[in-house]
Amino acid sequence: MPSDTIKVKVVFFASAKVAAGVDEWQAELPEGARTSDLRKAMEEKFMFLKGHAMELPLAVNQQYVCVDEDPVLEHRDEVALIPPISGG
Repeated sequence: MPSDTIKVKVVFFASAKVAAGVDEWQAELPEGARTSDLRKAMEEKFMFLKGHAMELPLAVNQQYVCVDEDPVLEHRDEVALIPPISGG
């Protein structure tokens, strides 16, 4: 792996897991990438996220990230995609 890239593990839950067809995905991003960069990469990789990735809640290393926050990601971070929860 070139030193100017990082790998981030993206974990899918619930309906996102079903739509993605996988439990997790390794994203390779440039060093210094932010959650907004990851969201764009997810939209390119997973069609079900097209137009929606920027508004879905994420957790980075088990810490929720608000949609208006854009923290820098580090090599080997784990990002969980949190789909909307509905119930009755």
